[in-house]
Amino acid sequence: MILSTAISVQATDASETGTPGTGAPGTPEHKPKDLGVYGEVFPIKEKSLLEVIQTKLQALKESGALEAHQKAIAAKTKDKVMHPEPVDGLHKTTKPRSFAYDPSITVPYDLKDHQGKVFQQKGTKVNPLDTHPFRSPFLFVDGDDSEQVAWAIKEHQLATNNHKPKIILVKGAPFDLSKEINLPVYFDQSGALVKKFGIAQVPACISQKDKVLLIEELNIEEEK
Repeated sequence: MILSTAISVQATDASETGTPGTGAPGTPEHKPKDLGVYGEVFPIKEKSLLEVIQTKLQALKESGALEAHQKAIAAKTKDKVMHPEPVDGLHKTTKPRSFAYDPSITVPYDLKDHQGKVFQQKGTKVNPLDTHPFRSPFLFVDGDDSEQVAWAIKEHQLATNNHKPKIILVKGAPFDLSKEINLPVYFDQSGALVKKFGIAQVPACISQKDKVLLIEELNIEEEK
């Protein structure tokens, strides 16, 4: 590829600039003249960026560094999945407490169906528990605390089939624990649930009481 800094110059009679008595531009006596090309022409010496990248990748592949890097990334990703970041701001329950959480919402505007018919008016208070009961309690535990894990397993065993609680870790390895106890185990990613419900201590339990959710932070040592 050639990069040219040359300038092609064409000239016309002075009449093209409006000089009197020479006639109108474009007539045979005012044809443009090629005055040649001025300036130096230089070849491009830089390599294509794509070629540079491909060359480096090929070198990494041949040295084995590329495969090692890919394995390191895969191992790091797997470790993050198997051992999620613990939820910040939580500690083991020292002062038990319980409080209610009302999941009701107020409809901000009229809700209409596909035919334009209003099925929920603006300002109406709606409680999802009226139509979707909270049958399975949530148990929040520290998966690295054997006492909390044992408590969650016991609660699961004591519950009836229709009310089996969900075990949710705030710390620990959910996949390993699930395999160990042969039960589904979840993890509160980024603490989304504990933040939503205002949980500060674990173990904790969320269950339904009448038309609200009951949040309990429990001291299981005192319950022994």
